[in-house]
Amino acid sequence: MKYFRFRKKYTQEKVAELTETSVTYISQLELGHHTPSFDKLELLSKALGVEAFEFFVKRDFKKLPPRVDMANME
Repeated sequence: MKYFRFRKKYTQEKVAELTETSVTYISQLELGHHTPSFDKLELLSKALGVEAFEFFVKRDFKKLPPRVDMANME
């Protein structure tokens, strides 16, 4: 999920707002501490502009920095 959020240049706050969830919930999803329900998965895919199955496709996360300073992104 973080991969797609990064591509859209969204903060966790923005995704939480779009999905009507909390920032804590989004963070926990990204850390793998929670699994979203089908309803939440659908909301997340719409918010991030991807098909739901794409969350399950293995990606090369080495290209994604561990911490992203969203304020300095162009």
